[in-house]
Amino acid sequence: MDHHALRTKIEGLVRSARDRGAPCDWFESLYRDADGRTDLIPWADDEPNRHFLAGMALPGMPTGGRALVPGCGFGDDAEALALLGFEVTAFDVSGSAIDECRRRHRNSPVRYEVGDLFRLPDRYRVPGFDLVLEVHTLQAIPLPDRDSGFGPVADCVAPGGTLLAVMRGRDDAADVDAEGPPWPISRAECVAFEGRGLTLDSWEDFLDDATPPNRRFRAVFRRPPGRLHTGRSGIRTRARTGR
Repeated sequence: MDHHALRTKIEGLVRSARDRGAPCDWFESLYRDADGRTDLIPWADDEPNRHFLAGMALPGMPTGGRALVPGCGFGDDAEALALLGFEVTAFDVSGSAIDECRRRHRNSPVRYEVGDLFRLPDRYRVPGFDLVLEVHTLQAIPLPDRDSGFGPVADCVAPGGTLLAVMRGRDDAADVDAEGPPWPISRAECVAFEGRGLTLDSWEDFLDDATPPNRRFRAVFRRPPGRLHTGRSGIRTRARTGR
């Protein structure tokens, strides 16, 4: 399938899912039809995201512990974190994507699960994760639905933990192209992470090497040790000791 035909198909899947009031349902349709073919998933590269890997080299990034990968797709980023020594849980709303992860990575230590960002289990929030890796998941959720997605991501960061986020970027005042995905994210939108108790540690705004280049943001947020945070469930937790 050529790029134009794939784009047209995805736009149709997105419109249909939104009309049903289930804006994330289109992921399962896309992954099911792809049947494991990377060329039919626009963001799948059969390798970990290089902007995430560069982010892991930033000062103060965790070098181990528990890690969570939302919207893991075919699992390339999750597997990279496992190789770096993390105990990784990775989830995707698409059962077909998770089936493919388990097929591709049969002997992997990564725990692959079917999960919905908007209905996460409490065990993700308590005790939380030392690292949450958000790569291109929120930008694939159409507005205004994704406004509710920043909070669940932040709530999974344990006290003393880190969120590394990689995304397409746009100016705060710029209009969002209605014909996504992706729908680039503004810095103002990311303030929602701070509204859930995280603090901004670093922010990078750069152009990648694509033709034409895409504007990217790479951001690191941290939850201060000892800070109480409350997730959707109302559960409150303090920092764990011994880290």
